[in-house]
Amino acid sequence: MWHVKKYDELELDELEEILSLRQDTFILEQESFFRDIDGRDQDALHVFKKEDDRIKAYCRMEDEDDHTYISRVIVNPAYRGQGFGREIFRYGTELAKERHPGKIIRITAMSYLLDFYKSFDYEPISEEYDIAGHNHIDMELTP
Repeated sequence: MWHVKKYDELELDELEEILSLRQDTFILEQESFFRDIDGRDQDALHVFKKEDDRIKAYCRMEDEDDHTYISRVIVNPAYRGQGFGREIFRYGTELAKERHPGKIIRITAMSYLLDFYKSFDYEPISEEYDIAGHNHIDMELTP
């Protein structure tokens, strides 16, 4: 089941699971030492697929002045290889279009996922750059 919640609508168990998934994947697994808890969660929408009381996939959506920003796209390691990455990103993109019609949607993508995001019609808008030892590129989907 899909969930779209503001920060103050999240159950404490959901918040803990989201932060744990982000820490386990971004910080520990990918060894990307950056400040994941960045003060932006309180103003963001938290989008996730939850079944059997487990979050299978998650992303964060922020509404900026001239664009919508999708970030922290993650699939629970226990459910990888089952299409949940495609599902969460498609759902997040469609939700952004629905809630913010006419706005550009931006992402910061790990460079090795360039073709994945291009398959959703996102296009690069920057050169590659380093974040915590990993190459990234900014991409956007124009309306």
